[in-house]
Amino acid sequence: MNKTIEIKELGLRDASLISNALLKEKSEYLKHFTPFEFSVESFAKILSNAKKDRYFGIYVSDELAGFYMLRGFDEGYEIPAYGVWISSEFSNKGLSKLTLYHAFSFCKINSIKNLMLKVHPDNKIAKALYESLGFIKVGVDEKNDNIIYHKALTLNN
Repeated sequence: MNKTIEIKELGLRDASLISNALLKEKSEYLKHFTPFEFSVESFAKILSNAKKDRYFGIYVSDELAGFYMLRGFDEGYEIPAYGVWISSEFSNKGLSKLTLYHAFSFCKINSIKNLMLKVHPDNKIAKALYESLGFIKVGVDEKNDNIIYHKALTLNN
Protein backbone atom coordinates (compact mmCIF):
# COMPACT_ATOMS: atom_id res chain seq x y z
CA MET A 1 0.00 0.00 0.00
CA ASN A 2 1.32 3.46 -0.89
CA LYS A 3 1.38 6.06 1.83
CA THR A 4 0.63 9.66 0.97
CA ILE A 5 2.56 12.76 2.03
CA GLU A 6 0.83 16.08 2.55
CA ILE A 7 1.85 19.48 3.88
CA LYS A 8 -0.98 21.49 5.42
CA GLU A 9 -1.06 24.78 7.27
CA LEU A 10 -1.61 24.25 10.99
CA GLY A 11 -4.15 26.09 13.07
CA LEU A 12 -5.42 26.29 16.63
CA ARG A 13 -7.30 23.00 16.17
CA ASP A 14 -3.90 21.25 15.81
CA ALA A 15 -2.36 22.39 19.12
CA SER A 16 -3.05 19.19 21.06
CA LEU A 17 -1.97 16.98 18.14
CA ILE A 18 1.42 18.70 17.93
CA SER A 19 1.89 18.84 21.70
CA ASN A 20 1.06 15.15 22.14
CA ALA A 21 3.42 14.14 19.33
CA LEU A 22 6.33 16.09 20.82
CA LEU A 23 5.67 14.96 24.38
CA LYS A 24 5.82 11.31 23.20
CA GLU A 25 9.37 11.76 21.95
CA LYS A 26 12.40 10.83 24.04
CA SER A 27 14.24 13.84 25.43
CA GLU A 28 17.47 12.67 23.80
CA TYR A 29 15.81 12.91 20.36
CA LEU A 30 14.54 16.43 21.09
CA LYS A 31 17.74 17.76 22.68
CA HIS A 32 18.45 20.16 19.79
CA PHE A 33 14.83 21.24 19.26
CA THR A 34 14.04 23.87 21.87
CA PRO A 35 12.04 26.68 20.24
CA PHE A 36 9.28 26.79 22.87
CA GLU A 37 7.40 24.83 25.50
CA PHE A 38 5.61 21.71 24.20
CA SER A 39 2.38 22.01 26.22
CA VAL A 40 -1.02 22.21 24.52
CA GLU A 41 -1.47 25.68 26.03
CA SER A 42 1.84 26.87 24.59
CA PHE A 43 0.97 25.65 21.09
CA ALA A 44 -2.56 27.02 21.34
CA LYS A 45 -1.17 30.44 22.22
CA ILE A 46 1.45 30.33 19.45
CA LEU A 47 -1.03 29.21 16.78
CA SER A 48 -3.81 31.56 17.84
CA ASN A 49 -1.44 34.56 17.96
CA ALA A 50 0.14 33.83 14.56
CA LYS A 51 -0.88 36.46 12.02
CA LYS A 52 1.96 36.47 9.49
CA ASP A 53 4.03 33.61 10.96
CA ARG A 54 3.32 30.26 9.33
CA TYR A 55 3.21 26.73 10.75
CA PHE A 56 2.90 23.72 8.44
CA GLY A 57 2.21 20.10 9.37
CA ILE A 58 3.71 17.20 7.45
CA TYR A 59 1.31 14.27 7.30
CA VAL A 60 2.03 10.74 6.17
CA SER A 61 -1.28 9.05 5.39
CA ASP A 62 -3.11 11.42 7.76
CA GLU A 63 -0.61 10.85 10.61
CA LEU A 64 1.35 13.89 11.82
CA ALA A 65 4.97 13.15 10.91
CA GLY A 66 6.34 16.58 11.83
CA PHE A 67 5.95 20.27 11.29
CA TYR A 68 7.93 23.27 10.22
CA MET A 69 7.58 26.96 10.86
CA LEU A 70 8.48 30.28 9.33
CA ARG A 71 8.50 32.69 12.25
CA GLY A 72 9.55 36.24 12.97
CA PHE A 73 7.15 38.09 10.68
CA ASP A 74 4.81 38.82 13.59
CA GLU A 75 7.74 40.39 15.45
CA GLY A 76 8.58 42.63 12.48
CA TYR A 77 11.48 40.70 10.95
CA GLU A 78 11.76 40.67 7.16
CA ILE A 79 13.73 37.42 7.13
CA PRO A 80 11.76 34.49 8.54
CA ALA A 81 13.32 31.95 10.87
CA TYR A 82 12.84 28.38 9.66
CA GLY A 83 12.50 25.62 12.24
CA VAL A 84 11.55 21.98 11.80
CA TRP A 85 10.70 18.91 13.84
CA ILE A 86 10.25 15.47 12.30
CA SER A 87 8.96 12.60 14.44
CA SER A 88 11.59 9.99 15.27
CA GLU A 89 9.32 7.45 13.56
CA PHE A 90 9.72 9.33 10.26
CA SER A 91 13.29 10.61 10.57
CA ASN A 92 15.82 9.92 7.81
CA LYS A 93 13.13 9.66 5.15
CA GLY A 94 13.68 13.01 3.44
CA LEU A 95 10.90 14.94 5.17
CA SER A 96 13.16 17.71 6.49
CA LYS A 97 14.45 18.30 2.99
CA LEU A 98 10.87 18.32 1.70
CA THR A 99 9.94 21.03 4.22
CA LEU A 100 12.90 23.12 3.09
CA TYR A 101 11.83 22.95 -0.55
CA HIS A 102 8.29 23.82 0.50
CA ALA A 103 9.64 26.77 2.52
CA PHE A 104 11.76 27.93 -0.45
CA SER A 105 8.70 27.88 -2.71
CA PHE A 106 6.47 29.56 -0.12
CA CYS A 107 9.04 32.33 0.32
CA LYS A 108 9.59 32.85 -3.42
CA ILE A 109 5.85 32.96 -4.13
CA ASN A 110 5.48 35.55 -1.36
CA SER A 111 8.51 37.64 -2.49
CA ILE A 112 10.58 36.74 0.57
CA LYS A 113 14.20 36.94 -0.52
CA ASN A 114 16.05 35.37 2.41
CA LEU A 115 15.63 32.58 4.92
CA MET A 116 17.35 32.20 8.28
CA LEU A 117 17.76 29.22 10.57
CA LYS A 118 19.74 28.28 13.64
CA VAL A 119 21.21 24.89 14.37
CA HIS A 120 23.03 23.40 17.34
CA PRO A 121 26.74 22.91 16.53
CA ASP A 122 26.51 19.20 17.45
CA ASN A 123 23.64 18.54 15.03
CA LYS A 124 25.89 17.31 12.23
CA ILE A 125 23.13 15.81 10.08
CA ALA A 126 21.13 19.06 10.03
CA LYS A 127 24.23 21.16 9.36
CA ALA A 128 25.19 18.94 6.42
CA LEU A 129 21.67 19.18 4.97
CA TYR A 130 21.49 22.97 5.30
CA GLU A 131 24.95 23.51 3.84
CA SER A 132 24.21 21.14 0.94
CA LEU A 133 21.18 23.33 0.09
CA GLY A 134 23.19 26.54 0.03
CA PHE A 135 22.79 27.92 3.54
CA ILE A 136 25.78 30.02 4.58
CA LYS A 137 27.04 30.41 8.15
CA VAL A 138 26.70 34.06 9.16
CA GLY A 139 27.23 33.98 12.91
CA VAL A 140 26.58 32.39 16.27
CA ASP A 141 23.66 33.04 18.59
CA GLU A 142 25.21 34.39 21.80
CA LYS A 143 22.29 33.04 23.89
CA ASN A 144 22.86 29.36 23.10
CA ASP A 145 25.87 29.06 20.73
CA ASN A 146 23.67 27.85 17.86
CA ILE A 147 25.07 28.51 14.41
CA ILE A 148 23.09 31.06 12.40
CA TYR A 149 22.63 30.30 8.70
CA HIS A 150 21.15 32.43 5.91
CA LYS A 151 20.10 31.51 2.41
CA ALA A 152 19.38 34.00 -0.34
CA LEU A 153 16.36 32.92 -2.37
CA THR A 154 16.41 33.84 -6.02
CA LEU A 155 14.65 32.42 -9.04
CA ASN A 156 17.77 30.32 -9.73
CA ASN A 157 18.08 28.47 -6.40
